Amino acid sequence: MRYQKLTVENFLVFVGEQEINIPDKSGVVVIYGRNGKGKTSLLNAFRWAWTGEVRKRSTRPLPLEDITNKVALAEASGDSVRCRVRLEFEADGAQWDLTRSLIRKGDEYFTELTLRRDAVALSAADAERKVTELMPREIEQFFLFDGELLDQYEKLLDDDSTAGSTLRDAIERILGLPILENAARDSARVAEHAGELVAAAAKRDSKTKRLGQTLDTEQTRLRAFRQNYEAEDQKAKDLEAESAQLDQQLAEQSGKLEIKTRRDETLKRLKEAKAQCDAAKEEFENLLAESWRAVLVEPIEARIEQDAKALEATEEQLDELRFAATLARHCKAMGTDTCPVCESRLNFENRAALEQHLQSADSSELSAKEDKAAALKASLKRLRESGRGHELRANLKAVEEKYLNLQQKIEDYQDDIDDFEDKLKGQDTGLTELVQRSKNVSVLLRQAKAAYKDEWEKYEQAKKNVAKLEEQIRKTGAGQADPSVYERQRTAEALADLYQKAIVIYRDQLKESIQEKATELFQSMRSEKDYVKLAINESYGLRILDRSGNPVKHRSAGYEHLVALSLLGGLQASSPISGPLVMDSPFGRLDDHHVDGVVANLDKLSSQVFLLVHERELPRETARDLLRGRMLAEFELSRGASAHETNIQELHSV
Repeated sequence: MRYQKLTVENFLVFVGEQEINIPDKSGVVVIYGRNGKGKTSLLNAFRWAWTGEVRKRSTRPLPLEDITNKVALAEASGDSVRCRVRLEFEADGAQWDLTRSLIRKGDEYFTELTLRRDAVALSAADAERKVTELMPREIEQFFLFDGELLDQYEKLLDDDSTAGSTLRDAIERILGLPILENAARDSARVAEHAGELVAAAAKRDSKTKRLGQTLDTEQTRLRAFRQNYEAEDQKAKDLEAESAQLDQQLAEQSGKLEIKTRRDETLKRLKEAKAQCDAAKEEFENLLAESWRAVLVEPIEARIEQDAKALEATEEQLDELRFAATLARHCKAMGTDTCPVCESRLNFENRAALEQHLQSADSSELSAKEDKAAALKASLKRLRESGRGHELRANLKAVEEKYLNLQQKIEDYQDDIDDFEDKLKGQDTGLTELVQRSKNVSVLLRQAKAAYKDEWEKYEQAKKNVAKLEEQIRKTGAGQADPSVYERQRTAEALADLYQKAIVIYRDQLKESIQEKATELFQSMRSEKDYVKLAINESYGLRILDRSGNPVKHRSAGYEHLVALSLLGGLQASSPISGPLVMDSPFGRLDDHHVDGVVANLDKLSSQVFLLVHERELPRETARDLLRGRMLAEFELSRGASAHETNIQELHSV
C-alpha cells in the first residue's frame, strides 16, 4: 500500500479544504508543526478515514460532534457544514479513493463513507467490508504510531497483562495467523459433520443401532463442548479487549486515582481519629469525676504528714506503756522488793520508780493510746487512698494533650480531604465505578479462561470417545457409511492436524523473523554497543540482551522507545500486511544521538513514513542531512487567523 494524496476539509483545526500531495515513491515525508498546530489532528485524519474514530491524546474517542472545525461552524451560522477526509492510495495493483464525511447542521449530523476502486464506487456494505479488510481496526496502531502511548508496547513483556494479550492478538492478526486458525477450525467442523453421517448410517443397521445411538449422543456432546470453548474463547478475548481499554483509562486517570486513593486513606484516618478522640473525651470525663482529688493534693499531703507524726509519737508512747504493763505483770508475780528484770533487791528510790510504772500500767491510758493509734492508721489509709492526686493530675494532663492533638489531626485531615475533593471535582463516583468495573472484568476474565480450559479438556475427551465408537462400528463390518464419507473425514482430520502444526511452525518462524529484523534495526539505532540483541517472548515483547546474553532488566525510557520502533519495523518486514507508517511525536524520550539514529533509519521501518515533529525535536537541516535522497517532501503546519485554524504549507517536494 502507498499513499498518494490526503485531503482534509473542516476537520479539527483545518479550515476549508487543504491537501498533502505525496510523491509516488518510497521515502519519508516530514511535517513540521509547533505544539497545538495540528500534528495529532493529521494523525487523526488518517485514523478517521480508516476507522471512523478520532481520539484524544489517549485511547479515548473524541465525540464525532466535536470533530468539525469551530471556525467553519461559526461562519455557517446554522447552515450545514461538511467535515471530510479523503485518502487516495494504491494497493493490490488498484487505485483506491476513500472518503469519510460528516455533515453537520446545528446539533444534528450524519456520516457517510464512500470507497472507489479504479474510479468505480463500491456499495456501502462492500465499502465497509473492504476498508476493514485493507486496514483492520485491531492493527491500525501499528500503522498510526503515537509516541505518547508507548507504554502499551511495554505490556507485551508482561505475560499476565490483559493489555499485552490484546496487543499480541492484534500482532498475530497482522501476521496472518487467523487464516490458519480459521482453516483448522473449519477442517475440524467438516470432520465432525462426516462423523455425524457415520453415526446416521450405524443407526440404520440393527447390528450397530445401539452403537450408532451412543455415537450420536457423544457427537452431540462433542459439538456442545466445541461451541462452549469457542464461546468462552471469544468471551475471554472480548474481556481482554475491555480490560485493556479500562487499564488505559485507569492509566490516563492515574493522577486522579492517586488523589482519590489518598483521599480515601485520609477519610479512613479521619474516622479512626474521631473514634480515638471520642474515647479520649470519655476517658477525660471519667477522670474529671474524681478531679477533686487533684484539687486536694496539698491539703491531703499535709494531713498525711501530720497524722503520720502523731502516729509515730503515739506508737512511742504505746511502747512505753506496754513495757510498764509487762513490768507490772512480773512485779505482781515476784513482789515489790525485787526487780522483775535483774531480780536484785530494790532500794527505796528504785521501788518508788517501779511503783509509778505499775500505776501507769494499771490506768486506762494504754487502751486509749491503742485506740488513738488505730484511728490514726485508719485515717492514714483513707487519706492515702484518696490522695492519688499526682497520678490523677498526670493522667488528666496526658489525656487532655491526647484529646487536643486528635482534635488538631481531625482538623488537618478535614482540610486535606477538602483539598482532595476540590481536585477531584465530582469525579469520585466515576473513578470508583471505573476501578470497580476493572476489577469485575478481571474476575470475569479469569472465569472465562478457566471455563475455556475446562470445556477444551471435555472436547478433547469427547473426541477420543467418538474415535473409539467409530472404530467399534468399523470392526463390526455392518452399518457402514458411504466410502466417500470416511475419505472426507480422514482428509478433514488430517488437514485440521496439519493446520494446527502449521500454526505452531508459522508462529515460531514469524517470531524468529521479527526478532531478526527488529534486532537489525535496533543495532543501527542504539548507541550502547553492549546492547547486542533483542529477544522475543511468547507475547511478541522484545527484551534487550547484553554481550553476555543476559536480559537488561532496567532499561531506560529512551531504550523502551527504541525497542517499540524496532518492533514496528520487525512487524512491517515480517507481515503479509504492510503499509505506510504515520508517526506522531516519536522522539519524546530520545536524546539527540538516538534521534539522529532513528531518523537515519526511518526508511527501514516502512517503505513510506510520515513524520510529524516540531523543529526542536528535529531541526530541518538535520532532517535533510540525515535523510538526504530519501526525503520525499516537507510540509509545515502554521497558525491561521485564530487558534482554531491551521494551514498546511508545502516547503519542499522531490
